[in-house]
Amino acid sequence: MLRRLSTGHVIWKTEDGACGSLSPQVIDMLTSWTQRETFSNEAGGLILGFIDLNTDGLLAESLTVPGRGDKRSRTSFFRSARHQHEAEQWNKENGGRGTQLGLWHTHPEPQPTPSGVDLNDCDKALKNGTFYSGGLLYLIVGTSTIGCWYARPRKSLNFLGHFEP
Repeated sequence: MLRRLSTGHVIWKTEDGACGSLSPQVIDMLTSWTQRETFSNEAGGLILGFIDLNTDGLLAESLTVPGRGDKRSRTSFFRSARHQHEAEQWNKENGGRGTQLGLWHTHPEPQPTPSGVDLNDCDKALKNGTFYSGGLLYLIVGTSTIGCWYARPRKSLNFLGHFEP
């Protein structure tokens, strides 16, 4: 379930109680990487934020973005190790309170859906990463909407919905 608040935040909740929000700043950052032109390459990175102590909600507040070491083409994105280093630095800058909440990337389609490569990437991240919330947020920025999923280890990707930026 997705819902936009009057503040511009997009909030989400799964049937089993996982929840969170995307700040307007994160939504703007995601939208700035939309593949609007036929020659635009995919982009991606990590979703950074905080875990609300009262609700265990994932509060997305920042992103890592494409740069040195990444591999980009029209239909693929490879995230370099630099993203993890940037996430660790962001955590230090936030007094050790910040954490990696998930993954994001773009697709050159209006209502994006995860490909087989995306599903494998998500599974690999869950298997090899540490996510303090027990799962990760997975966002795909399409040309018209942003698709949202929540993933937990050994479970199917949970589709939360699409929303217009």
